[in-house]
Amino acid sequence: MSAYDFSGPDAPREELRRPAGWRWILFTFFAAYVLNIATMSGELMWTPDFIAVTLVYWCIWQPRSVGMFAAFACGLLMDVLNGSVLGQQALAYVTLAYLAYWLHRRVPWFGPVGQALHVLPLLFIAHLTVLVVRLWLDNILPEPMWFLQPVTGALIWPLWSYALQTSQRRSART
Repeated sequence: MSAYDFSGPDAPREELRRPAGWRWILFTFFAAYVLNIATMSGELMWTPDFIAVTLVYWCIWQPRSVGMFAAFACGLLMDVLNGSVLGQQALAYVTLAYLAYWLHRRVPWFGPVGQALHVLPLLFIAHLTVLVVRLWLDNILPEPMWFLQPVTGALIWPLWSYALQTSQRRSART
């Protein structure tokens, strides 16, 4: 304890963030991909797009590590998984990454609920991008439950972002 430290030994510790390693980032995208595969059932159309939420998180918290190329690669993987038009999810994810990067200085100032309220329109715009491509090429309107996906993505944001921060947390007094 320094001479200028006025906090006692029982004072709550501040959490500092260190940059996440590339292995952790890759692992989180792999876990999100596996969760997307697990929830890909026709009855579970309302489940969040875990890759989109993970992409938003990393584009906000580490924009120099994860950006447009990662978004494009994840989008192509999701297009192959869904069997959809090649590039539809890639376009949505690149748009999502750009918008998340655009807000990457603003969002960290808010608490988890405020962040979720910022993430909701981003996920909704990406969802609308997929919808426009689907309507243009296939002329297929999805079921109404499909439109709940951005809402559930914003609802899991506080928990998901807390889980993704695990490798970044360290104590201020270590």
